[in-house]
Amino acid sequence: ILSTHVLQTVERADKYKTVLAIQDTSYFSWRHPKTKGLGIISRTPGNNVKMMASKGVVMHTSFAVTTEGLPLGVLDQKIFARQPIPEELKKKKKRCHNVNVAIEDKESIRWLDSLKQTHEAATDSKVQIVTLCDREGDFYEFFEFANKIGASALVRARGDRIINKSSRYSEKTDTRLWSYMQNLPNKGAIQVELPAREQRAARTATLETRFGSFTMNPPRNNIRHKTEDLPDLKLNAVYIVERHPPSGEEALEWMLLTDLPITNFDEAVEKVRWYCLRWRIEVFHKILKSGLRVEECRLGTAERLIRYLTVMGIIAWRIFWITMISRSHPELPCTTILAEDEWKVLYSKIHQTK
Repeated sequence: ILSTHVLQTVERADKYKTVLAIQDTSYFSWRHPKTKGLGIISRTPGNNVKMMASKGVVMHTSFAVTTEGLPLGVLDQKIFARQPIPEELKKKKKRCHNVNVAIEDKESIRWLDSLKQTHEAATDSKVQIVTLCDREGDFYEFFEFANKIGASALVRARGDRIINKSSRYSEKTDTRLWSYMQNLPNKGAIQVELPAREQRAARTATLETRFGSFTMNPPRNNIRHKTEDLPDLKLNAVYIVERHPPSGEEALEWMLLTDLPITNFDEAVEKVRWYCLRWRIEVFHKILKSGLRVEECRLGTAERLIRYLTVMGIIAWRIFWITMISRSHPELPCTTILAEDEWKVLYSKIHQTK
């Protein structure tokens, strides 16, 4: 269902020098008791039972947008129902990034799989694909795999890890990422437009900007140390922070990690602007859930719901795409994006005429 759409997404992307492939995960729940094959996606306290389980499917998408924010389509997508965790892994999987569990045995593998599929989809294309992730994508194996296949990535840092170690058990350096970046000189101020959210008004944030290179070391207790030598990774970081937020507002602070070169202020600002576009995939999910109301579907099995979501995902992209084009070029005729049969059907439906 998705393969032809992916080919057309790559074809649209090929018209641009750089395209952002935004990875993210969303969860879709269905409450109908007779729906078969769904997996548990969350557990919450209930009134009459200790824990209530929400059932549904997981969708992980790599969503292509231009560096100006125009959505181009889906580059990769995996939709699945969670399977029960084997007993031998339950004790180990206390944290989503537990290094004592092989990446192949964790759901985190979806980030690597999507990176691989996105990279391979654009192999014959001239466009530069930059995979963009939120903090859930910040783990050693992701950057290691990107380096291995020659892919580009931009990820928001999740934790204040120890960096620049000279060896696996080095005790001489206890440099942490945040303090390392905070000690670098401020290279200038930039402004970022923050949209309104619950409990936050829209505002323009003025941010200090620091950037520099560092070495990401493999986690000391990574299970793979037993069988292989794990490489140190040379990465760059951009650290932005709002020193004087409005009263009562939380200061904006981002630590962005990338394998792309950052040699000057303009290149650092470019990476910040790109990360601002990560919200595009959240809009894509909102169109699916609030606009198309896919969680109201009553198909009887997870397999059918997965096919349904795949189709609706393509429709959600097209609605998003048309919306953005209509905002930037409201004077364009509908024939720019609709075939003759399409606009005639719509005209007849809207005007109740043949």
